[in-house]
Formats: sequence, structure tokens, C-alpha cells
Amino acid sequence: MKSGTPLLLLAVAILQWLAPLLPLSGHGRTIGAQAVEEGIPPELPPGVFFSIWGVIFTLYLIFALLAVFKASFLEERLGQPLLFAGAGNVIWMLSAQYIGNEILNLILLLPIAALAWWAARRLHRMGGWDGTARRLVACALTGLLSGWAAVAISISIPRVARLLIGLAPTDHVWISLWFALVPAALLAWLFATRISRSLWFFVALGWGLAGIALNNWERTGLHGLAVMTTLVGLYVIWRRLAYGARTALQ
Repeated sequence: MKSGTPLLLLAVAILQWLAPLLPLSGHGRTIGAQAVEEGIPPELPPGVFFSIWGVIFTLYLIFALLAVFKASFLEERLGQPLLFAGAGNVIWMLSAQYIGNEILNLILLLPIAALAWWAARRLHRMGGWDGTARRLVACALTGLLSGWAAVAISISIPRVARLLIGLAPTDHVWISLWFALVPAALLAWLFATRISRSLWFFVALGWGLAGIALNNWERTGLHGLAVMTTLVGLYVIWRRLAYGARTALQ
């Protein structure tokens, strides 16, 4: 591993925990508060579903500590893309909290997803999980980060579309929902056919879609949207479990 990379990984791991705390001290606005200030959109999972970031940040911190104190070829191969993905995530959180521009937020999510997918692809080429705890951390980290980045992109697209068209969160809710579900399904297909066989990706994706369904069942009362989200999510996961993954990039 390149000199300095482990310490940078550890620094980014700590910053990922600290960045969301800034609004609590009066600096910037929380991302959750901004998301619902004009009404509850149909594609937004309830706040508890974003707790998956805590799992991802914890796995990232464990990975960084392993890189610092007991680095192996695994950390060497995955360290660079995960370092830049984590740094991108910190930048995205700061931008979302201080600037709050939906278009910029979406643009910043794209390289985070690309870097996470790059790490997942490298891990896939290394054989995925080999039964060790170290490899399990790497599999869960790359898979969950890749999957949740796909969810974040999917729920950002409707917000950008509404901004460009001039719609409120409660206008044309079916269109907003499809603006989220179609990208999520396409990204799931791309990941399984081009990147990795990781099931962790689909754990994160399924978690996000479950949040969208619950949002529409409980918070917006749009039960038809909740049912459609559930059907799409079940179909995407069924396709992965029934037909597996065919990663074409060799």
C-alpha cells in the first residue's frame, strides 16, 4: 500500500462520522430537514433508513484500522478507490449541508458510486468472500456502499427533475416515483451484470426500496405507490436470486 494511504483512510473514516454532526453545532442545515422542508416527497425513505450510513461508516473505520495496523494485499488493492470514495462522501455531506443544491448533490454522488463500484469490482476479481472476517468486512463495505450510493442517486434524480420542471414534492407523485424506481432497477442490473456478484449491494438496495414503500404507506398515505415500490423491489431481488449475476467485465 502506498505510503500515507492507511492514515488517510483513517482520517477520512473519522471525518465521515464528524461531518453529519456539524449542523448540531449550528453549522449548516441537516440533510433530512432540507429534504422535507417543502413537503414529503414519495421517493424519500424515513430517517431511520439512513442509519445504514452508520453501518457503512463503522465498516469503513474497521477497514481503515486494519490498513493502519495490519495491512494486507486486500487493503492495498481496495485502499485507493475506497479512500477517494470516502473523501467524496465527506465532500458530498458538506456540500449538502452548506450549499444544498440538488443538482450539485447528484453530480457529487456519481463519482462516489463509481469509486465504490470500482472497489467492488476489484474485490470480485479477487474472489469475493473467502471465509475470513477481514474479507467479510471488505465485502460488506464495498457492497453496502455500492448499493446505498445507487439508492442515493435514485432518490436524488426525482428531486433534480422537479427542480428543473418546477414541481413541488407532492405534484405528479407517480412520475416522481418512477424517476426513482427505474434508475434503481437499472443500476441493480448494471452492477450484477458488469461489476460484482455481491449480495450486499442488494441488501442496501432492498433496504432503500423498503424505506420508500414505508414512506408512501405511512407518511404520504399513497398506498398505490407503496405497493408498486414493493413489487419492483421484490422483482429486482427475485431476479438476482433466481438468475444470479453475470459479471461481463473481465
